Amino acid sequence: MENIKKQKTSLSDKELQYFKELLLDKRAEAQKELNTIRDTQSNLDEADDADYSSLTHHMGDVGSEEQESEMNYLQIERLREYIMHINGALKRIEDKTYGICQATGDPITKKRLEAVPHTRYSMKAKEKGLV
Repeated sequence: MENIKKQKTSLSDKELQYFKELLLDKRAEAQKELNTIRDTQSNLDEADDADYSSLTHHMGDVGSEEQESEMNYLQIERLREYIMHINGALKRIEDKTYGICQATGDPITKKRLEAVPHTRYSMKAKEKGLV
């Protein structure tokens, strides 16, 4: 639903810099969390390999470990997608289209950008079901 005509942002360079720093901080936090979960999953995978080489393991333990692994993989995927959205927002800052709704072409309120700095859509677009 992206508008063909790319509108330029009405945000000042100072405001864009503020949002860029906010996004960079959020990306660093997400990357740190992603690395932590990957390390945890790697340790679980190594423990699984060691556990399966022994003859005794309890079915409940295996189920819990599998559930934890599945949750880790889901969280990894969510974080990767979140980082992708942040990178998209940083690109929009660079090309001066940040803060413009990609569904309506209208400016996104600063309040919404503060709450969800990686957003591509205004609340108006979301409420109208355009996204």
